[in-house]
Amino acid sequence: MLKLLRPLQQRGQRWMNQRHPAVSGTLQLRQNRIYVLPSGFGLAYAATCVLVLIGAINYQLSLAYLFAFLMLGLGHSGLIQAFRNLLGLTLNAQPAPAVFAGDMAHFPVRLGDARKFGRRNLQLRAVGGVPQQVINIAASTDIMVWLAVPAVQRGWLPLPRITIETRFPTGWCRAWSHASLKANCLVYPRPENNPPPWPDASGNEYAGRRQRTGDDDFAGLRQYQPGDAMRQVAWKQSARLDWLAVRLHDTPRSSMQHLRWDDAAGLNVEARLSRLTAWVLKADAAGLPYTLMLPDQVIATAAGASQREQCLHALALFGLAQSQGSP
Repeated sequence: MLKLLRPLQQRGQRWMNQRHPAVSGTLQLRQNRIYVLPSGFGLAYAATCVLVLIGAINYQLSLAYLFAFLMLGLGHSGLIQAFRNLLGLTLNAQPAPAVFAGDMAHFPVRLGDARKFGRRNLQLRAVGGVPQQVINIAASTDIMVWLAVPAVQRGWLPLPRITIETRFPTGWCRAWSHASLKANCLVYPRPENNPPPWPDASGNEYAGRRQRTGDDDFAGLRQYQPGDAMRQVAWKQSARLDWLAVRLHDTPRSSMQHLRWDDAAGLNVEARLSRLTAWVLKADAAGLPYTLMLPDQVIATAAGASQREQCLHALALFGLAQSQGSP
């Protein structure tokens, strides 16, 4: 049964992509993008209206006519209000912060009002994502919401098609629209749990602790800067100077770590990337300078947040086609 429905789903997906192509920047909902249908409660309400009208015609009761047309008018008013609640709404998506595979990516989407009246009881969800809580927008304002989407595999994760709907004010009608916004999230490989220590340059396993520098590594003094650790302050020298001095040390060459692709031999590609990701995080947490050596590129020795981001970026896009390697 699912095999029979799959072609229909694919055709429906292609029609939807043509009807709502991906948009960069801000998208404003216009009347030709909004759909309205009665809800289950609305269908029951419409059936009730018809029964009352039939009764009025059958028995020629003026009060029943009045009551039937009043119910029909209220139903029509609810439909118009639901449509109006979406008309003129603006959406703008931004790139999501990078996450690891298996986590949830959170895309920031800004909702605004281009018609200067408030919006109530809106609900957003991305295809395959977690539905948002009910949202209200005051007139002439905008708000930021975060759409949660599961990051299943590494690489660039595009923001899936968004559905925004409302049943305001009566719940008799469901008005909705779709929006395809261009935004991406970089998904890093999932780090391996309890990875083994990485081999050092001589082939021995590194214990994961930074080697202690001795007096021979002392390279001089410099003035204290905000963010320097207090244990680096040279208190004796500072007492003789008129400024707060911080000790400088040369990093021993033996403390530079080489995280090599070949050191994870015997594993498949994804398992190797997971292990290297875990080693990168471990080296970064220890404050060590390290080099990442992949088959197609080598990232020079460095330390800090920028080095970590550069290495994780390379691991996330390793081996992907050019079309998948760029947002």
